[in-house]
Amino acid sequence: MADKKIINLSKKRNKKTLKKIFSVLKIPIVILVVVAALFLSARLLGNVAVSNITDGIRNIKTLFSDGGGYPYPIEAFGYGKTVDLGGKPMIIYDGSCVNLSSSAGKVFEMPLTYANSKAVTKNGRALIFSNSSNSVILRSRTEQLGTVSESGPIVAAALAKNGSIATSHATDEYQSVLNVYNSRFKKIFEWDCAQERIADISLSSNGKKIAALAIGAENAEIYTRILIFSAGSDEPVADVKYSGTLFLKVVYTDSNRVIAVGDNRTVVLGKDGTQLDELIYSEDSISAVCSDGSGNTVVCYEEFGGSKSGIVRFSKSGKRTCSFSFDGVPECMDADGGKIALVSGKEIIVYSSTGKEQRRIETENSVSEIICCSGSIYTVESGEIHKY
Repeated sequence: MADKKIINLSKKRNKKTLKKIFSVLKIPIVILVVVAALFLSARLLGNVAVSNITDGIRNIKTLFSDGGGYPYPIEAFGYGKTVDLGGKPMIIYDGSCVNLSSSAGKVFEMPLTYANSKAVTKNGRALIFSNSSNSVILRSRTEQLGTVSESGPIVAAALAKNGSIATSHATDEYQSVLNVYNSRFKKIFEWDCAQERIADISLSSNGKKIAALAIGAENAEIYTRILIFSAGSDEPVADVKYSGTLFLKVVYTDSNRVIAVGDNRTVVLGKDGTQLDELIYSEDSISAVCSDGSGNTVVCYEEFGGSKSGIVRFSKSGKRTCSFSFDGVPECMDADGGKIALVSGKEIIVYSSTGKEQRRIETENSVSEIICCSGSIYTVESGEIHKY
């Protein structure tokens, strides 16, 4: 009699079950491996990359949850401003700041102990400060990262892409003290200014170059010194003085250009202080200025008594990419990457980086603030945040 082959059905069932389990677990396993690799890479790159990845993981759940949608009601009491943080809105109140998701869900809320807070944002981080407080708070979209305290109230502050921060405050001995800290909150630079007040600061993307505006008066005339420092020395690389101009904003771009916007001119300087471009306009005609995370800067100034406005965009390389006229004076404006958005009445007009009109958006109400971020446009209208 021939031998009979015995088939073990239980083993076959076990193999099929294991295959099914593996197929179900395959995607989560791949995700875990990718996340582990990202964390390893982030650790090698530094604290900023770690915080970005942490934010991304924590925000995954918001992709699968409904936050209620926009418009989102703003609390009337103590409202300050809405800014872009990591491509989504962050609302600043007197006693707190609130991050929203793309569907208007609360991602993170952090208390603040002082009123009239301001924020500078860069690369998914926000540096929050107030002229009535001695401290600045560095935070991401989902957590507080640390604080720095100075000996006097903070007048100006700046944030670099790598997480470095800069502050300016006054003391009994000096008009201004400029400090720079690396991403681990270790002081790497200090400069004491006895004669002028530092009005604004900007850092290069790696935090090793500093641009500052120092304002003073001489013979009854105001002047501004545009100072460029390297973090390794308190002697400026460049010190350029402009008499008769009150500079309001300085931007150190990702292409190592310094763009300074004043009440009657905008100048572009090289990293050594050489003037590369100058835009002249009537005194006190500047109506708005904004810049994005790379340093692309848009200037708006009034012409013909306010019947028109001149709009000029400087790229991060310091080149003018467009210059065009706009009817009237926009209520507000913002820019992000290659997009410029202006508000006129109940209409948003969006232009490209070359000044070409791309589209018009009708708003539900009059707009008091506009925020361009990650391809979306958010507005503040009648106590609500809208998304377009």
